[in-house]
Amino acid sequence: MASQLPSSSPPAPLDPETFFKEKVAPQFRRRIEELRRQLLSLEQQIQERMTAEATVRVVIEGEGGGTWYLNVRDGEMTVSTTAAFPPLMTVYQPRSYFDWAVSLATEAGVFGPGARPNQSELTRSRIERLKALKGLIKFTFTHLPEGGEQSFLLQLGEGERPATPQTTLSMKAEDAQKMARGELNAQVAFMSGIIQVTGDLALAMQFGAAMM
Repeated sequence: MASQLPSSSPPAPLDPETFFKEKVAPQFRRRIEELRRQLLSLEQQIQERMTAEATVRVVIEGEGGGTWYLNVRDGEMTVSTTAAFPPLMTVYQPRSYFDWAVSLATEAGVFGPGARPNQSELTRSRIERLKALKGLIKFTFTHLPEGGEQSFLLQLGEGERPATPQTTLSMKAEDAQKMARGELNAQVAFMSGIIQVTGDLALAMQFGAAMM
């Protein structure tokens, strides 16, 4: 004869006082702790930006273009025709790229209107990491809706612009817009081949790590 399993009785109902003490009150405390962690993170982010000091040179090539210096100091970015510091990097944009990017942008970063600010902001830590890099990187966006492609150059470090880029990063314009909107992670795009890299792979990886 098969032995009978003991029947399980339903759990005893939770009385209101226990519910408030064990569920509601701890939840309130956890939320306060979460907000404190967020506040600490925000304070650290502000400090990273308040203590950042660097200059980015932007060269727009073509009719109506010119050279501008984006000077970061004391929590402010000023746009000037003179550099406050030796340029950390130089961004070379054909006027056609600038106009194309402006037509798409809802946000703007130091690499042009297509970049989200938090992806390209000059924080103190990023500046220190970027100072160790030197080279010329070409960014190319393909499969534009109107056909063709657009490119710009990023020179890391000072000195004359090299004759040719050491590294070229290529991706579809649609995927670049997804990255700008935060819908596509850059590391995922790189690992999955959405971003194509030719030339010096090490420089591309070092730049990506520096911008983290």
